[in-house]
Amino acid sequence: MIGGLGRPHGLDGFLGIYIDEEDLVSVEPGSEVFLGDLRHVVREVRRTDRGFQIAFEKVADRDSAEEIRRAIVSVARRRPLVAGEYWPEQLTGLEVFDEAGNEVGVVERVVNGPSQDRLLVRGTGGVFEVPFVDALVPVVDLDEGRIEIVAIPGLIDGT
Repeated sequence: MIGGLGRPHGLDGFLGIYIDEEDLVSVEPGSEVFLGDLRHVVREVRRTDRGFQIAFEKVADRDSAEEIRRAIVSVARRRPLVAGEYWPEQLTGLEVFDEAGNEVGVVERVVNGPSQDRLLVRGTGGVFEVPFVDALVPVVDLDEGRIEIVAIPGLIDGT
């Protein structure tokens, strides 16, 4: 997974796409992507004031775009990661601890956003989101299957 599709924009098949800017090389015009099991060819990608929009060759109108809204975008080959970067599926399922070592939940999924990604964590008190930034997530240990967060007031319990 490199991103997710948002709502349609305009009448010519464009949709918002939640993607890290570094991953745009994977969705250049003419490249192939997968929406589930279906292969699509990228027609155009454009930058907007709130992120990016994408259009596919066989998605020519708003109704067709609406049919693929919320689809997960994946590619056959990904770019190499740099230190401190992770693919969403590497983080999903990791146990989450606060800085005192108390378990607070498990990463249910990663929510891609235009400014930053967020970890959706299921804890004993319900689901909460943690902005995936170094200041709040100082430790990601894939070998140990754990993430450490800085539990600032209101982050976990909403108060």
